[in-house]
Amino acid sequence: MTAAKGSSPSAATPAAAMDALLWRWVEHVNRDGETGMVRPEWFVCVGELEVAEEVTWFGMATQGRWVHSGLLTGSGRVPVYAGFYWSRGDHGPAVARVGMVVLPLAEPDRILAAEWGEGYNGYEPAPLDGYAVLCSSPFEPGHVRGRDAEADLHEAKRIIAAGDAAGRRINFAEIVTDPDRGGNALFFPVEGEERNGYEALEEDGTVVCLAFLSYDFG
Repeated sequence: MTAAKGSSPSAATPAAAMDALLWRWVEHVNRDGETGMVRPEWFVCVGELEVAEEVTWFGMATQGRWVHSGLLTGSGRVPVYAGFYWSRGDHGPAVARVGMVVLPLAEPDRILAAEWGEGYNGYEPAPLDGYAVLCSSPFEPGHVRGRDAEADLHEAKRIIAAGDAAGRRINFAEIVTDPDRGGNALFFPVEGEERNGYEALEEDGTVVCLAFLSYDFG
């Protein structure tokens, strides 16, 4: 795992501290072993997300998306860490799939001291078969004027399919949806049919970390 360069305090965090934080999220989410999430085999920083006030984790649908606001970092570049695992189907080679995505908005010590939430409490973002999309609200492919969301999805699928064919250990797609403002959306290949999201909140409600997962009902 390598740390991303960026404006977020977490970008300069020592790798060992960030690794510990990421695996703490895995244990928090799956502590009862009943979430239906496939446990990641490794985490890696896949780049940065341009954040403008809110973050959404959803399936490219106009309804069903979940919006996270009250973020410590109201705007700017935030490092994104994805937890991958090898998916070994009945036929063909193993392919890399994503079980969890984490956006740290503060140093690990501050995140660990926060109150970690329990997910969406039964509210399910609309699924997109085989993919999960992470972006900031103003840069959602379907909401940026002049963009073709279906074309963006097609391109993301093409990039990920090429990664599968090449056996990439780190496989996802970044689509720049607003070049003028640096807005982007990250498309992750997932196997679970459902999506969930968790917040780490300070006493005043400030969100200092977000964690997302793909899962299936048990």
